[in-house]
Amino acid sequence: MAFWVADRIVDGSLDPAAGTHLIWADVAHDLDYPVELEPLVHCAHNLDGWDASWGVSVEALNREAVEAAKQFLSQVPEAAPGD
Repeated sequence: MAFWVADRIVDGSLDPAAGTHLIWADVAHDLDYPVELEPLVHCAHNLDGWDASWGVSVEALNREAVEAAKQFLSQVPEAAPGD
């Protein structure tokens, strides 16, 4: 599920805040917060608690989430032919 959500974040069909929240609440929690999901969970925390006083735009946090999703997807092993 994490790969599916991350792919949707990257392709723009899922809002980064909503997607990282799904990964945090529905995937990472169930898997006891694996290290591979830490960057996406970190992004979810930042987006969930964002405040204008932080001095960083929500757009910048969204871009960070997209980059974290891309990085996570780069860890996907290539499928063997016929898989």
